[in-house]
Amino acid sequence: NNLVNMLNNMGLMVDSSEIFAAPHAAAEYCEIKGYNKILLIVPDQEMQDDFSAFQLVENNPDAVVIGDMGRLFTFKLLNKIFRIIINGAKLIAMHKNRYWAPAEGLVLDLGAFIAALEYASNTPATILGKPSANLFNLAVRPWGLSKSSIYVVGDDLDADIGGAHSAGMKSILVKTGKFLDKNLEHSTIKPDFIINSIADLPRLLQLC
Repeated sequence: NNLVNMLNNMGLMVDSSEIFAAPHAAAEYCEIKGYNKILLIVPDQEMQDDFSAFQLVENNPDAVVIGDMGRLFTFKLLNKIFRIIINGAKLIAMHKNRYWAPAEGLVLDLGAFIAALEYASNTPATILGKPSANLFNLAVRPWGLSKSSIYVVGDDLDADIGGAHSAGMKSILVKTGKFLDKNLEHSTIKPDFIINSIADLPRLLQLC
């Protein structure tokens, strides 16, 4: 609902049925894998509602599912997750972005903390958000379209553009938000198209 309200306030009139986010993908994945007891590390009640079909526990979970915690991450919390993982719980992350770009400047994102947990526990995480192809494939499954006919638009070279390519989709990089020129120069990920602003998107799509 928060995301719907934010988009509506920006003039993009959508409803919740048109949004497929990482929490939805993570819940679907846990259901498919048969994980019933979940330690859910998320910052708000709305994300918890996506996992209402599961038994949410603090100890001995089948899996630890981690979402955006931002400044709520602490050493105590990370160490708790680490100990649970080395005792056999699966590590699931809603994404693995390196950083994000709020008004005050670039800030570490979930990926930095997931990488630390992977390294310490010697356990790879299952990524259910960008840049994992899982999210993109699950999101477009109801559409029945060829992957090569779908364009992913984003400002994150790794998560948006790299994720699109991993799922076999086309990509459009927007040079706003968290975009940095140096990342594009040094990356092996090459977007199919680059635009300066989202306002340029309608004209580009007319040419495609």
